[in-house]
Formats: sequence, C-alpha cells, structure tokens
Amino acid sequence: MGIPDPAVESYLISNAQSRAADLTAAFASVQPTDGTTLSARISDVLDDYCSALLADLRRAVERIDAPEATWLRQNYLRLIVDFATGLRDAITDSTMRHAAAQVIQCRVLEHERNLRIALDAHGGLTSPAVTGADRGETVNDVSVKISASN
Repeated sequence: MGIPDPAVESYLISNAQSRAADLTAAFASVQPTDGTTLSARISDVLDDYCSALLADLRRAVERIDAPEATWLRQNYLRLIVDFATGLRDAITDSTMRHAAAQVIQCRVLEHERNLRIALDAHGGLTSPAVTGADRGETVNDVSVKISASN
C-alpha cells in the first residue's frame, strides 16, 4: 500500500484535526478546578486521541518500510503536538495551565515512545536516538522545548 496518496492523506489529517477540535472544545467546556482531576482528564483525553490517531495512520500505510515510517513519524508527531498545544491553551487558569503543561509534555513524550515501539516492531525503522531534547532541540522533526516556565 505504501504512503497514502495525497487525497487519502488529506482526508486522514482533516479527520484527525476535526477530532482534535471536537475533543478540545469538549475539554474546554468543563474544566476541573483541582490539579489532580485536571491532570487525569488531560492524560485520558490525550491518550485516547493519540492511540486512535496512531491506529488510523498505521492502518493507512499497511506495510511499513522506511518511507512509510518517515510519513507516520512526521504526521503523527505533528498532529499530537498540535492537539496537546490546543489542550494546554484551552486551560483558562494560568497556574493550572502551567501544571497541565508538565503533564502534557510527559504524555507527548510517552506517545512518541509508543510510535518508536510500533516502528521497531516493523524492522527497527525508528530514527537514531537524539540527544539534547531537554535544551529545546529538534527531535524527529518536531521541536520540543521543555522548560520550567511553560
């Protein structure tokens, strides 16, 4: 099957973005007032979105060779970072938003690890380990900035 043709790719990405917008709106409409509940809710919403997205993108490529792995990595990571940023930005209280940013960063990194595991299961098609992510460098074509001042 290979990399999806542009029409299928556009459809997949559009659906993922639409689902992200719906989930973000639902998340923003009812925000817990305590940090523990907010953190759990963020984790649940992010985990559900990321798991479904990886499954959808994975089904779209069927077999994974190097070009498909690159396509999966680029699209998956971009979409989960966009979604995670939207969730963070939907939190109205700045103190809660800062605490949530820490949870979101951990969850995004965990889902990047899940992608690596999925790709490794298909012949070790992950990119080499990258060092220096904690200094704001690029990890697999996605800029990661981890700081105490989100």
